[in-house]
Amino acid sequence: MPKREKPPHIEVVMTPKGLRPHTADDAEKMVSLSLGHTFELVPVTKRSSRQLRTYWRALGMVVKATGKWPSAEHLHDELKWACGYRSKFVDWETGEVRERPDSIALNEMSHEDFCRYMDTAMAKLADATGFDPLSFLAEAA
Repeated sequence: MPKREKPPHIEVVMTPKGLRPHTADDAEKMVSLSLGHTFELVPVTKRSSRQLRTYWRALGMVVKATGKWPSAEHLHDELKWACGYRSKFVDWETGEVRERPDSIALNEMSHEDFCRYMDTAMAKLADATGFDPLSFLAEAA
């Protein structure tokens, strides 16, 4: 059975004048399609790698300033647990229901979910350390 050809991936941006191609490549792909072509649109929210870097810098600064955690990664795991970002799974060997921290990877958590997580995590860190990590980070810069 022959493989079905995948339609071209085209990104568009909502503007006051309607949908416009995101890049020149997207415009080129759109021109190659016939008039009246129907599109299926899915809104895309992009996670900010800048926001993620701020998160990791804040964690690193808290670890360095307090010495309460061995590394930013250890603090990160504790924060996910404390903020309730964990999933249940069944251990296939024992049949036991266990929990593990969720991932905050760019492809695993939406921008909105990460914003909620980061707000909660920074509040928990402020409670645990007695200072606002983001304000402290800004002052250090």
